[in-house]
Amino acid sequence: MDRGMLEHLAGRYNESNHSLARAELLTEDLYTRRISSEVEAFLATDNALPYEGEDFEKVMLNVIMALNYVNLGLWDDALVEARKVDHKLNLISDRNHGRMAYTKDAFARYLSGVLYETAGDLPNAFVAYRLAFEGFQAYRKTYGIEMPDLLGQDLLRVSDTLGLRQEHEEYRKAFPDLAWQPAAATRGMGELVFITLAGRAPVKRDVFIDVPFGADALTVVLATKGLHGRHSRENRAAESVLYGLTGRVIRLAVPKFVPRRTAVAQVEAVAVSGEARYDARSVLMEDITAIAVKDLEDRLVRTTVKAAARAAWKYALAEGVQVGVREAVGKDGGALAGSLAGAVARIIAIASEEADKRSWATLPDRILVGRVMLPPGTYDLEFRYAGRSEREIERYTMRGVTISAGGRRFFSMRVLQ
Repeated sequence: MDRGMLEHLAGRYNESNHSLARAELLTEDLYTRRISSEVEAFLATDNALPYEGEDFEKVMLNVIMALNYVNLGLWDDALVEARKVDHKLNLISDRNHGRMAYTKDAFARYLSGVLYETAGDLPNAFVAYRLAFEGFQAYRKTYGIEMPDLLGQDLLRVSDTLGLRQEHEEYRKAFPDLAWQPAAATRGMGELVFITLAGRAPVKRDVFIDVPFGADALTVVLATKGLHGRHSRENRAAESVLYGLTGRVIRLAVPKFVPRRTAVAQVEAVAVSGEARYDARSVLMEDITAIAVKDLEDRLVRTTVKAAARAAWKYALAEGVQVGVREAVGKDGGALAGSLAGAVARIIAIASEEADKRSWATLPDRILVGRVMLPPGTYDLEFRYAGRSEREIERYTMRGVTISAGGRRFFSMRVLQ
């Protein structure tokens, strides 16, 4: 996944698709877990399992591959990825049965709509835009992402072109104050679509839950927490020894996403040809951080229960080691040997507790999309990236970009800030 994203950013689109296609095959192969791996993960850590990817990461594989094909001018192959997105989202929805918030992906659906429209397949474009509309309805409730007017313009335009009067009126009511242009008004013009992958996806970190049994153990845990606030490697080692010697502390480890929010809040595209000047602003289409955090929260109960069962098993195993060594040694030194063996076993059990922190770390934090209709011609383009206070963060220019009549030019850019 990470290799494919880095190759995408480097403009090596064929290599990127090769890496991402391999990742996709692995996610499918790893969906059915081996029993031996599950047992090993239960006894040790979830890191013993192969990483099959989060649901949203599996969908993003096809999104990035579609963008690669767009950059290569291979529209049919890009549409294949759009169809895969549809299939995956249907499977995710059927499998989760309402247990997880992520069953719809508004941006993936929207990109599919743009690709279908570019190919002249308006019926499928309308279906994709409609599914994106449903996705944003869910996004508003779950992630606080508002319905973009850009999508409303597309739904009104395409439903009008297809003569879908009932659907057109429904979307007029959904976007009552929205200005839009019918397809006839822009006939003979071209279009610029600019997609910004802004910032960096969140990363997973360990959250440790220390459960004491007894007043003495509670005192030790509270005293340890008071000495330091962070679980550094050195602190974790010291805690493992201390808790192991105490003998009445169980440690659970669960993952938590830590956001790495982008500074980019807005992207403006300016196209200049002679005296003519056109500009457009982007809208937020995907908040990967919000999706990742909520997706992990939806699995928190299951993850915690599994971690508690594993920690209890390790604790029972350590107690068994203590009893076994004591009985094996016998009366002369058996109690001491058993205590030492039990302490070592408990130290190992606590030290080995670690959450699964793997993720597709090179994904962006947010995805923003903008579109602007342009008369045919050659343009100098300027993309301005601004923060929430309109402060300019970065600027990118391109000269001599040709826009043809009825054509659509895509620009996909990454800003790491």
